[in-house]
Amino acid sequence: MLSGQSNVFHQELTLVPTDTVNPLTGHIRFDADACCVDGPCAGNTTWDGALVWGRDDKHVAVGNTTHTWTGGNQAGAKNVLHLSPKITAYATLPPLVNEQMPSRGWTALDAEIRYDGIVGAQPGCVFTKYRPTWTFNSKKVSAAAAHAWLIRSTLPNHPGSKQHNAPMYYLAPRDRADNPGRTPDDNRDVICLSGWAKKNAHPETASLPEINSKDVPSCDEFAFAASYNSSGMPAAYGGLNSVSSGDQCLKTYATRKVRGEWHLYNDERKQAPTFRELCGRSAMSNWIKGTSMGGAFSSGFSGKYRLLNRDPYWVSTPGFEHCNASTRPVRCTMSMSS
Repeated sequence: MLSGQSNVFHQELTLVPTDTVNPLTGHIRFDADACCVDGPCAGNTTWDGALVWGRDDKHVAVGNTTHTWTGGNQAGAKNVLHLSPKITAYATLPPLVNEQMPSRGWTALDAEIRYDGIVGAQPGCVFTKYRPTWTFNSKKVSAAAAHAWLIRSTLPNHPGSKQHNAPMYYLAPRDRADNPGRTPDDNRDVICLSGWAKKNAHPETASLPEINSKDVPSCDEFAFAASYNSSGMPAAYGGLNSVSSGDQCLKTYATRKVRGEWHLYNDERKQAPTFRELCGRSAMSNWIKGTSMGGAFSSGFSGKYRLLNRDPYWVSTPGFEHCNASTRPVRCTMSMSS
């Protein structure tokens, strides 16, 4: 059991006999060590059940180990640890001679653990093989979810798509030890230059004055600015889809006919989409754009899963799974289960 906010984790090892001890063997004893290897950690194990089995004895022994990561004293520290239990068996043979059998060890590669002291105020750990999923609140911010679905599903790079095995790669914020020298704001300035929406947003772009009287059109980009998938991320920094300007992206805008009925249209004032673009730029309500990510991602999702720079994750847009992204023109009506 791991904790995202602690340098301690717990491991359980269960020994279950699959057959009774051979009558010719007096008894079998085990030494079991719940090892933590490849990193600085210390563990202490307590057992419920004896580690000795005699004739007709099929009891179960459960060992609980508390491991402590000891490498977090330095700022920016991180380590990858592996669980590698080791079991040594001893058989008592007549006349009361102890014979040691070869030791067996296992390494749980799929349970690789990474500890860090980089994310947040407390050290914590995650399973490195697990890729979390960022899920849009499609009911609340349907326009932003529609934009993400459109770009993820129709463009050749499919940023964030689990179906196409094309994860989003996290870009750490400016003030973090693992930031590579390029910030999300730097990327955003390429695709959504400051003041762009005020000058260039489609005139039918809808705002939400009933929620925020100061709401105005804004610029939403996908893939996210805080990612290596962002087309604002230069190739020299490891960017995957670099362009020189947001003018090269697929261009849309979000409007509404009545309250609760949102539409995402291509901007007919510009060149029609080719669906060979590497990014999406959409004019939409600033409230929707900000609410679609905002603190829910930076302090919630990325903190909960302790995302470090270039960690992969998936993007989900509920309500659009049934849509056919291969048709032209692309048409889809969001459908949410009740």
